[in-house]
Amino acid sequence: MSVDRGGLQRVAWLLVGMWAGILAGCSAHRGAVTESLPRQDATLPELARVLAEHATVDAYRALVTVDVEHDRRKASVRGLISFTPPRTFVVQGLDPLGRTLFTLSAVGEDVRLERSGEGPALVGAESIEAGLAPWMGSLRVADLLRLLGASHGVVIDPLDLVALERGEDQYTLYFLLMDGGRPRLDRKVFLERTRFLPTREEWFDPHGSSRALIHLDRYEQVAGRWRPFMVTASGLADTLRIRVHELAPAGDP
Repeated sequence: MSVDRGGLQRVAWLLVGMWAGILAGCSAHRGAVTESLPRQDATLPELARVLAEHATVDAYRALVTVDVEHDRRKASVRGLISFTPPRTFVVQGLDPLGRTLFTLSAVGEDVRLERSGEGPALVGAESIEAGLAPWMGSLRVADLLRLLGASHGVVIDPLDLVALERGEDQYTLYFLLMDGGRPRLDRKVFLERTRFLPTREEWFDPHGSSRALIHLDRYEQVAGRWRPFMVTASGLADTLRIRVHELAPAGDP
């Protein structure tokens, strides 16, 4: 489905009302092809190459809604997410008029929160989470950042211990860690068999119990690469969802 730039900007206007113009220059993108595609076969080395291509993410800007649910209490914030390779995320929460409520910046392990008109930046997970609480409830910052990372895809490092299970409709990757000289399951990744796009991840704790289940849905093609426009994590302290309304390469005019 091809959409011109003006059409996308009109869609953004409908989505976010008076502040849609904040994300200027949205690029055309199209949804996943709906017709039946043939299943593909791949060896583990071939999968590693395909997944590495999927996970090559250039700088981008996204118009999003972040939803958090905890003990039947819900919080929701609309805003902008910017990514700069290799590991820099900036999350801006916005009010209905497009004014910045907060800016959460993560450059690798350096994470800080700035709140509009409220003094110096906050650092440290406990302080940042308390600072976000008025808008995001009990959100854990580490879970948000890991979910953003999961949305970029899966990379198989040559040093990873990985096993591949081939199923009729999906492939499953088992990522193992050495713990006390013995391997233990760290996560499972489920891939559909037409383009080998990740559809689910399951994360495990050191005792082998499931810690979280990640669903990656609504894939759209942006600048030639498939990106999930809905990412949901359940089983954490909170249920966390990122809904992408528009996504554009950062270099677009």
